Parts: sequence; structure tokens; C-alpha cells
Amino acid sequence: MRRDNVGSYLYWSERRVAEIASDNGIDLAAQLSWTLKAAPQGVGAEVGNRERTDLTRLGKARKIESAISGQAVSTFETPPPARFARGVGQVHLARFIGGPERDKGALFHIPTTSSRGQRVDLVLFGSMDNIPGRIFQPSDGPEDGWYSSAWYAIAELLESRGSENTSLWNDPESLSLEALKIAVGQGSTGSEAHHEGEPWTRGYTLGHADACEWFAQIYTDVVLTESRWHLRGSVGGAQRILVGAPVWLRTASAEAVTRYEELRRRADRPWRLRLPFLRRQRH
Repeated sequence: MRRDNVGSYLYWSERRVAEIASDNGIDLAAQLSWTLKAAPQGVGAEVGNRERTDLTRLGKARKIESAISGQAVSTFETPPPARFARGVGQVHLARFIGGPERDKGALFHIPTTSSRGQRVDLVLFGSMDNIPGRIFQPSDGPEDGWYSSAWYAIAELLESRGSENTSLWNDPESLSLEALKIAVGQGSTGSEAHHEGEPWTRGYTLGHADACEWFAQIYTDVVLTESRWHLRGSVGGAQRILVGAPVWLRTASAEAVTRYEELRRRADRPWRLRLPFLRRQRH
């Protein structure tokens, strides 16, 4: 797993970091450090001052990872359930939409593979407030296309942290599958083939980050019963699905982030350039 000291956070939940630290007895208090200064007594004489320095985000992240590494899955070779998960890979970002209020927050999809070759999909739901505005803003994801009627069931799952399910999708497998359908299909218009390989053509999508280091808290973790589901399209082949919340996402450089708003602008530009010509032909 990548452990670079140079990078930037695409997502950081201070509340969740503090909660995990408190629940697991992890001390994230400010550290004492020594500052050495030359003393007036002469060359070589020094005095030391003790100063408090706050832990950086990276320092907090590394302490949490170190303390609960045994509870965080990364190769996904152990059976469910997982309490925490971590890894490095491509992360897809979007807005989570549903119901009268429409905007429910941020949605992250992490497709990966276990050490044994099993397909694993992580679907994480968080807050747009924890994403720096310089990277993504809600307005970057156009309000267009399909959104799931299962949004309220997902909201209940998140609010209860997996302890309640009073919805029509009243078992972990069916609800987890609905979460995955939202992650890969929300914002679609027309057939799935229309958006294949071009996720920025779907509504509500924001972008993706390559080589992104992530850490997540898991609420439900299921292996789909193969004989029960006959899956096709973008969810075809799904085997294990983990649903939860991101704690942090971190990438090594801004170049690793692809913003779909920029791709949409580039796609629109040729059309706009042709508009005057088309108007002249109509007269």
C-alpha cells in the first residue's frame, strides 16, 4: 500500500476521525516537541523549549491506521463482515440524489479485486462539506437523469449504521445491490450503453481520482448468493459489496484527479462552435 508523505486530501471527515479515535482509545492530542536555541553563554551552549504542536491530518491518519490495522481489510481475502477497509486505487465521485430534498450528499464508488480474484465493490456515502471546494462543488454534477427509488432505504442504512432496515429491500444482499446500482447508474439517460466508458455523460457525476489512498468505515458487507442473482450490465459479475462511509481519501497530486465538469465543457465546445454556421444555413 502506498505510504507517500506528499499528497492532498480529497475528503477528510474530522468528526469521523475523532469518533473512531475515541471509540478505540487512540490519542490524537497535540504532541510535545523540543525546540533548541543557541544560548547567550557562548558557542555550543543550547537550551531547550517544550512546545505543543497539533497533529497533522497525515499524522492522525497514520496513528489510526496503525492502531486498528488488524480490523481494516485491504486484500479482502477474509470473509465478511469487515468493520473498516483501506486500500489504494481508482475512486469515482458523484452526488447522492433522492427524494424531495434531492441532494443527500457525496457518493464514492471504489471497484477493486480481492487477492483471490473476487470482484469487490465499495459504495461509500459521505458529506459534500468534507470535499474541498477547490476540487469539486455540487454544481459540477448536473441534475439530470435517473435516480433510485431506494434512496430512502440507503438513508436509513446510513443513519442507523447498518442496524435497521424497514424498507422493501429488507435483506443485506438486496439493499447492498441497490447501493451498487446507484453508484454505477445514477444520472443515466437512455440505455446503459449510451454512457459506457464515458461516466461524465451521466448526471450528478463529479469525477474520479487515480492512485487514491482511502480509508472507510463499513456498515454492511455481503457476498452475493450466486444462484439468487442474474446480474447484467454494469453490475454484472458483482460478487462482494461493502457499503459504508469514507473517513478520508488522499491522492499524491492534483494531476491524479479528473474533473468531469472540464470534460463536459470540452465536449460542448465543438457544438458551440458549429452553432453560428447552423443558424446561417437556416436563413
